[in-house]
Amino acid sequence: MNPTETHAAQVFLAHHDFVKAVALKYAPWPGLVEDIAQQVFLEFMAKEDRWDLAKDARPLLATMTRHIALRLWRERTRQQPEVVQKLADHIRLLAEERDRLPRFDEEITALRACLEKLPGKSRELVELYYYSEIGTPEIAEQVQMKTDSVCRALSRVREKLRDCMERSYRHA
Repeated sequence: MNPTETHAAQVFLAHHDFVKAVALKYAPWPGLVEDIAQQVFLEFMAKEDRWDLAKDARPLLATMTRHIALRLWRERTRQQPEVVQKLADHIRLLAEERDRLPRFDEEITALRACLEKLPGKSRELVELYYYSEIGTPEIAEQVQMKTDSVCRALSRVREKLRDCMERSYRHA
């Protein structure tokens, strides 16, 4: 392999998990993800001299993966219609199970308890951002803070809530 090919292969390998995630989104067929990733790699390497590898490769890889995934998905579904029916039945069952999911009463109760433990200013930010659905610039203006300070504060509040929830589960 010449240095350009080696660099192209390294770029692809750095984004291999991303390619697999895109492949799974467009062709949720068992075992097809690896086939798609291999085909994307082959086509990426075949045209490596066309790509500007100094730029972010994700948009290019996403497009390539989508096209290849859809192409392979069409081929497989055409070849095995009974499997498509089984997949459709499976998806229907998943949708029915989703409708029967528990309402997460315990989690909601724990979250409410954690929210009550927050300082007043933090609770106000949560209420404005999540319950009133006000954007951070408007919140910043309303509470007389800088927008980036509001973003950082919300991030810290989410972390505190996450920690509090974890502690409540450990003690339960």
